[in-house]
Amino acid sequence: MPTPEERAAEVKALAQEVVEIFDAILKEDRLNDVPDDALGQLFASVLRLYAAKVEEGSRARAFTPNSGITATDVMIGCTAILQAANVPLFDLGHWQSMTTIGKHLPDESDFPEE
Repeated sequence: MPTPEERAAEVKALAQEVVEIFDAILKEDRLNDVPDDALGQLFASVLRLYAAKVEEGSRARAFTPNSGITATDVMIGCTAILQAANVPLFDLGHWQSMTTIGKHLPDESDFPEE
């Protein structure tokens, strides 16, 4: 069984590899190289892990500064998530008003220098 440090290094290396592959796919406009079901699996896995960390008290952002994410990307992703889970936008607003989960935005200092 890997140590926490080994697992962290493994996840970081895998994430970098996925970022490089996806960046190339976007740059080369080869979106069909990514099967929809594989993308959905990745998206769901990342979302489950992120939610678990936030519920545990993590102050991690959904993405790091300078990630290249646009407001349009966020709107498309949020809409897709809500639709896939059959959650009306009204219910999201209601849930947000009743919880403190995810309400603290981390400071820039929460991110180590790369």
